[in-house]
Amino acid sequence: MNMFTPSDTRINRRQALKIGGLTVSVAALVAACGEDVQGDTAPGRVGYAPPVTDPPEYAVDDAVLLRTASSLEYTAIEVYGAAAELADLDASTQTLVAQLVDNHQAIADEMGALTEAAGGVAWECTNPWLDNRLIAPLVEAIKASDNPARDVLNFAVAFENLAASTHQVLSVQLTDDAAKSATLAAAMLASRHSAAIVVLTRGADGYISPALYGDGVPTDPDGVPYNFAVTDRFGSVGQAELIVGAADVNGKRTSFLLQTPAENSFVYNELEPSC
Repeated sequence: MNMFTPSDTRINRRQALKIGGLTVSVAALVAACGEDVQGDTAPGRVGYAPPVTDPPEYAVDDAVLLRTASSLEYTAIEVYGAAAELADLDASTQTLVAQLVDNHQAIADEMGALTEAAGGVAWECTNPWLDNRLIAPLVEAIKASDNPARDVLNFAVAFENLAASTHQVLSVQLTDDAAKSATLAAAMLASRHSAAIVVLTRGADGYISPALYGDGVPTDPDGVPYNFAVTDRFGSVGQAELIVGAADVNGKRTSFLLQTPAENSFVYNELEPSC
């Protein structure tokens, strides 16, 4: 049986009446919207939603992909800078963060050199799209959090996983072999960064996610999912959810979806740095 086909396709009398009433309503609506209708014919919007960002019609070459990779590394450095201001981190965590920042700077330098080798101009700023759509609202949510230390560490883990996913995707899109190898190495390093943060903060309890065995991911007393060093059998490139901030009257916290960069967040050759 097709899993998308209902098992019982019969229509009873009540359903028939409902369908008949719907048909009459639609017919009346169509009749009311005659050819003499004037005004804006654009689809309406219900509620609030940010305007759709159409991707620029620019060429995407190796230089663009490498500039995007560089922007992600500088954004990671910015994330760790924000983390230090948002929460009091213990000495061991501060030592680890310093090492991670050094690693991200080294990767950014390598991506910059590869960009120039590809005929582009090295990018040495954060990613503007991520800054506005993700980093800024996340920071504001964490500022109001009842547990900022937990949130900034979860933020760091999520962003390292985002970096790993992005470099993995870019390695497929790039054409230069040296650039492919560099982004794959960067993906693996970002994954190790994520694991290092989890192991430092959770110890052996954070080694392997129960999701690998088909079980649910446990949460802390506030309902925030725990992080794990090993979350998938293979490197995931899918979107990831991050829950931060203070709970509302219903006990819900702000949820963010982290996704790998697409055409509207690429750092095109035509884009001028603002940093």
